[in-house]
Amino acid sequence: MAMKGREIILGILKNGPHTGYEINDILQTRLNHFFDATFGMIYPTLKKLEAEGLVTKQQVTQTDKPNKNIYQITDTGMTVFQKALREPTSDDILKSDVLMRLYFSEDLADNDICTFLDEEIRRKSDKLAALQAQLQTWLDQGMTETQRITFDYGVASYNATLAVLKAARSKYNI
Repeated sequence: MAMKGREIILGILKNGPHTGYEINDILQTRLNHFFDATFGMIYPTLKKLEAEGLVTKQQVTQTDKPNKNIYQITDTGMTVFQKALREPTSDDILKSDVLMRLYFSEDLADNDICTFLDEEIRRKSDKLAALQAQLQTWLDQGMTETQRITFDYGVASYNATLAVLKAARSKYNI
């Protein structure tokens, strides 16, 4: 079974309490190369997890700022997470707009195809740079060996994708 937002949030909380903002930051910086999460998914999921007794919420009053909610996993939440973690993995689902467009692009001008390739090379290069820029921070914060595997996988994946895209781009003299 594929891990969904519910299990992923529990996994983030297993390492300590976090606000919704902090959970979003982890999703957008540490997990975004292999999990597509939206900020709008976090709070409804936290609300459901709280209703199910899998997390607790502590409200912290702040002066001149909105109150801050800090979420913490419960023992029951940890049990549910550990059970989900041990489930068999699912096959990855790849959805790529650029690959779909390229697949059907045989009738497009070379210029249009090059535009797709150039845009994707730029996007993947930016994502690779952003991922690599975070490494030292994550190491300083105690990155685990298994978390390092996901980092290395992301770097290798981006590099392999860039190699294919650049090789394809070199076939066009534009």
